[in-house]
Amino acid sequence: MGTPTIAPHSFLKRRWKLPESVADSRQLDSLSRSLGRHPLTTRLLLARNLNNPESARQFLEPQFKNILPPRSIPGLEACADLVARAITSKEKITIYGDYDVDGITGTTMLHRLLKAASADFDTYIPHRIDEGYGLSIDAVKDIARRGARLLLTVDCGITAVEAVQAGRDAGMTIVITDHHEYKAPLPPAHAIAHPRLHGSTTGNTDLCGAAVAYKLVWAVAARLCGSDKLTPTYRDMLIDFTALTALATIADVVPLLDENRILVSYGLKQLSRSNMAGIQALIRVAKFENRSIDGTAVGFSLAPRLNAAGRMGHANMAVELLTTEDAARADELAEYLETKNKERQNTERKITAEAIAFVRQMPQLPSALVLCQQHWHPGVAGIVAARLVDHFNRPAFVLIDNGHTISGSGRSVPGFALHEAIAHCRDLLISGGGHAAAAGIKMHTAQLAAFTRKLCDYTAQSQPADALIPCLDIDEELEPCDIDCQAFSELETLAPFGCGNTKPKFLIRNVQVAAPPRRMGARGTHVALQLKINDRRCRAVGFGLGDAEPLLTVGMMLDLVVHASVSHYYQQPQAELRIIDFSRSDGRPVHGETTAADAADSVLMKL
Repeated sequence: MGTPTIAPHSFLKRRWKLPESVADSRQLDSLSRSLGRHPLTTRLLLARNLNNPESARQFLEPQFKNILPPRSIPGLEACADLVARAITSKEKITIYGDYDVDGITGTTMLHRLLKAASADFDTYIPHRIDEGYGLSIDAVKDIARRGARLLLTVDCGITAVEAVQAGRDAGMTIVITDHHEYKAPLPPAHAIAHPRLHGSTTGNTDLCGAAVAYKLVWAVAARLCGSDKLTPTYRDMLIDFTALTALATIADVVPLLDENRILVSYGLKQLSRSNMAGIQALIRVAKFENRSIDGTAVGFSLAPRLNAAGRMGHANMAVELLTTEDAARADELAEYLETKNKERQNTERKITAEAIAFVRQMPQLPSALVLCQQHWHPGVAGIVAARLVDHFNRPAFVLIDNGHTISGSGRSVPGFALHEAIAHCRDLLISGGGHAAAAGIKMHTAQLAAFTRKLCDYTAQSQPADALIPCLDIDEELEPCDIDCQAFSELETLAPFGCGNTKPKFLIRNVQVAAPPRRMGARGTHVALQLKINDRRCRAVGFGLGDAEPLLTVGMMLDLVVHASVSHYYQQPQAELRIIDFSRSDGRPVHGETTAADAADSVLMKL
């Protein structure tokens, strides 16, 4: 990844990693002139291997015309043929979607397409707690009894061999659309659309499930129109559906590069002007009316509210929100999701605190964390696992024991593929699957100890020793001359930020605390600093770093890891540094008699 610059006494106890190489000055000057961009932006483009004007412009100016056609997804053409035929033949279609944002939005797109085509259809979303993830045999049999002739999955089904066979035995045509990892054998479906089907590396192999559904809508619409040139109804539908695809792409944490970047760039703009009543109601309850909606707004505000339906109730409510044409009903459903999201937050905080306390009581920290309780809420297992990963920087599973079986979710650290770990422990599981960063498992209660041992052994053998030390990957060093309002504003052209294109992190060395630090926020959870950098002053803010305030003194020299920002705090735009982590420039501990781990723990519990 890069050459590590160790910061042994950083406030958050992180390793700091700088990039291995520095941009060639002639190449930097040439690309900056060609693009008309500040050198700071150009350095970041070069670090992303965008080293010629054409590739850099495609990145900076995403164009919808560069969206790949539906046929780029292996198997999708066959899926579209079967769905279009079922629509025109008036066969009953059941859309079977997952209960997360990816499944909810993909189901919504297909629901709206089939409704516009006057198809005979219904939708089925499994209950997260009562039924669990994926296509189940019981659900398939029930759908067949209700008269479905074609079963169409969204964001699930690629590993459901037995359930698909049950559907075929019941006389249904089975069409699978999915993006999750899988191993042979494939389910015996009539058609399967998957970005990596049969090991394909063509097209966009990193599409989320809703993006696959988006391409299916496009292909089916073309067949219904009898031409690649769509009618205004379907064309407008595809434009509006970029908003749904953006929600899913960000929420499912797939790389925001290439085609995904285009879909998200257009989708974020479309969200505020969407014709869907449910989208507008969701934006209102999240208090994003008349505000810019970026990837952070989706990831931390809009998507969690949609997910709350499945976590704390039933995801059907989120599908209804996104498919209703009744504005009053949309407002009612959005308020319901708001209530469920608050319930989720309270439950998550309580369980996270319990889980961290359990880990603190362990005599030795294992290479992977496996925590199991009977009273924990299954709907927040994945979120709590993610909090444990943030806190302890190792793979974590949060599981719930119902007395006979244990099930739950896992989250991973960068570089450790969770789905491969699950494959290694397959002999101990009833079921399990997912992808590199997130997964779900189910086992008999008696297998918990054996699973924990096998997972920890595998993790210890697969991970280098320093992988368990949290790391901050730094994009570039920031020079005093880079601290410029125009330069910082221009960095926003690199957005949308997210997986694969993270918001740039900069290292700036030898800055001086120029005035007494000041706590901010109602509870003093943030800190504001005035810094002296050479002969100029600059404001810096550390959100969530309020506990660092007593450790910082006037005159102290610091090295900072920061995001570059533009603040309107003083009405006039000003360059501002958003502090992520810091250490003393002289290498001495910044924390005095208090351990950095204790201070950092206090911060992490508030994030």
